[in-house]
Amino acid sequence: MTTENKMIRHGVYLLPNLLTSFSLLCGIVAMVICLEYLAGHGSTREGSPLYTSAAWLIIASMVFDFLDGKVARWVHAESEFGVKIDSLTDFVSFGIAPVVLAYTVLLPHVPLPIQALACGIFLFGGAWRLARFNCESAGNCTGSTHFTGLPIPAAASFICSLVLITPSTEKGGTVFLGRSFSMLPPAVAGALAALLLIILAFLMMSRIPFPAFKKTNRRNLILFGGVAIFILVLMLVLPIPNIVFLIMVLYLTFGLFQYFLDRVLKLQNQANTQPPKK
Repeated sequence: MTTENKMIRHGVYLLPNLLTSFSLLCGIVAMVICLEYLAGHGSTREGSPLYTSAAWLIIASMVFDFLDGKVARWVHAESEFGVKIDSLTDFVSFGIAPVVLAYTVLLPHVPLPIQALACGIFLFGGAWRLARFNCESAGNCTGSTHFTGLPIPAAASFICSLVLITPSTEKGGTVFLGRSFSMLPPAVAGALAALLLIILAFLMMSRIPFPAFKKTNRRNLILFGGVAIFILVLMLVLPIPNIVFLIMVLYLTFGLFQYFLDRVLKLQNQANTQPPKK
């Protein structure tokens, strides 16, 4: 193999890992911004809370995470090293960073034990999900059409979308799920946020299948096209943060609905195939 071919081959393997590095960098910067926000006691930048930048950075990290897998498959540069570094990056950018963001924005008014419990369970659920994914990838038993359990990037994006639609109050606190919940006491809002973190953790540890959209087939292309048109229409009437939140709600709802529908149909088939009792 010539020197030029070696350089091209090394560049092919470098590109997905470079995208993974960008994903990791976004997660780290998001945590630094949250710490700066806490140290500044509610500092703002260009009229909006500083933590919104952290939420967008975590979402940008999800985009880089999506691209590195796609690029690795396109250029046939998948490797065991890439899988390991991607999992470590996911735990930082979609495990630790969202927990720091939730602690900063959604959980400031709940007792410290509840904060620690919710954040700890979410991190454990994320680590469990990533470890199981690595084991299944090593055994070549990972489905190509669905994820087993809620993907940790989706859980992190749901938290970020919730933060983005959470406006600041004049007293410096936060409200939950938009202005319609502004009358909730801060402790109740924080308790709901803690419960949400725990639910997301159990969804990550569950065996519920969620759409993966890994294959570039005709069905997925039609689905992506429909989603793109749907988003463009929504952009005419809704702010982008609300659209991001709506997309994450629809993704969670679709996965859960499909799972329970399959369970009901399976039970009906079993009941129909059983011989009648004499």
